[in-house]
Amino acid sequence: MDSRKRRTARSRSFSREKEDFSNLDIPIRRSETRRESDAREYRGQETDKQEEGYRAARRGKRKRKNPLKGVFFLCLLLVGIFFLWRFLSPYIGKQYRTIAIFGLDSRDGNKEAGALSDVIMLASINKRSGEIKLTSVFRDTYSEVDGNGKYHKMNEAYFLGGHKQAIKALERNLDISIDDYVSFNWAAVAKGISALGGVDLDLSDAEFYYINAFITETVESTGIPSVHLEHAGLNHLDGIQAVAYGRLRLMDTDFNRTARQRKVLSLAMEKAKKAGPVKMISVATQVLPEISTSMNMADFTDLASQLGRLHLGETTGFPFARTTMKIKKMDVVIPATLESNVIELHQFLYGEEHYHPSATVKKISDHIAEVSGVTKPLENAEEAGTGGGTVRKKDKKQEEKTTKKEEKSSKSETEEKKEEHKSETEKKPSETEESSIEVKKEVEKETENEEEKLTEENSLGPAGDIGKKTIESSEENAENP
Repeated sequence: MDSRKRRTARSRSFSREKEDFSNLDIPIRRSETRRESDAREYRGQETDKQEEGYRAARRGKRKRKNPLKGVFFLCLLLVGIFFLWRFLSPYIGKQYRTIAIFGLDSRDGNKEAGALSDVIMLASINKRSGEIKLTSVFRDTYSEVDGNGKYHKMNEAYFLGGHKQAIKALERNLDISIDDYVSFNWAAVAKGISALGGVDLDLSDAEFYYINAFITETVESTGIPSVHLEHAGLNHLDGIQAVAYGRLRLMDTDFNRTARQRKVLSLAMEKAKKAGPVKMISVATQVLPEISTSMNMADFTDLASQLGRLHLGETTGFPFARTTMKIKKMDVVIPATLESNVIELHQFLYGEEHYHPSATVKKISDHIAEVSGVTKPLENAEEAGTGGGTVRKKDKKQEEKTTKKEEKSSKSETEEKKEEHKSETEKKPSETEESSIEVKKEVEKETENEEEKLTEENSLGPAGDIGKKTIESSEENAENP
């Protein structure tokens, strides 16, 4: 208590001294000035803290607003970059993109060496104009297939070494650079076209004559159900029927068959352009597991984003100038000549007016000319079309034989039925006679029984019944006394 009183008294004396010497600048005591400076610093620190807290609160408010604005501006930036890239990408890098397309007749699902590539196509995509040009390379084209001087049909390259050897053979023989490839079987095409809703095609009489047999074969090889067509003319084809149409070759030539394949592909592309995103996702989920390709999802999405501006231009078959002959017991297509055909191919696919073939193409062309005897360029063959063809004579004869056999079998069946009917009619009167005799016998038995009853009644007289009753009653009494 005393110390507290002393402190209070001291502080009062300090305050009095301060009041008395207020006009002096010299502090009375150092401790007092230190306290004042400390107080000022403390108040300054407090104000600084308050200001800092206020600023932090302001910053917090700004932070709560910024994320939404940031996300919005980021989305706008990404959309802008996308459209800018979509506009500029066709002008960056090469103008053309070349894709090799292989359609495989593979019953066991194999998509590499050992599979038969019935379809060989080159798709040239002009990235600036969006035009797609398709070229069918005839599978029987006489070519150098392995890089070691072996000459065979072009589709032999895929059979020997899968897509890698087939791509190298195309690049070597045609002097082109292939960017990507797609290999598919018939099931992939059938599922894709069915998912798109089918295609409408006009069938000639000859095409209709053969198509149902190919539908049956395609159903058996893919396991996908379908039905036979009922008439020629305009038909709506499902996936299996469209594949069967693309495989037809008996009524005309292999050149016409490739034209039918390009027609089916062009109709499918038109359907894909009109399809919505949901349907395209359905197509992708069904088709992608059935194909082998070098393209990734980024490539597919890029093509999908460009689908609206892509359009199919001209389609043709290679070689343009050609002849057919047998070499080593093989029916082959001879380019006349390979060098001149490759020059025209580069004009068609890439618009190259002043293209000069490489030494490799010239070497292969000279070898083919030496083996075949076709040393000078020929005129281009007439472009093969669809919707024609004729039924082969042997097929007509075979059909006549089968119809005669069917008629004979139907006649024999009808004759057998007639004979059975006659035998049944002959049996019927005898059966009726036997039944009538049996009925007569039964009637005679019934009459005899009735006569015996009447005689018994007449012998007993009117009291005969009473006599029977008395006899029965006496027996009952004997049993129950």
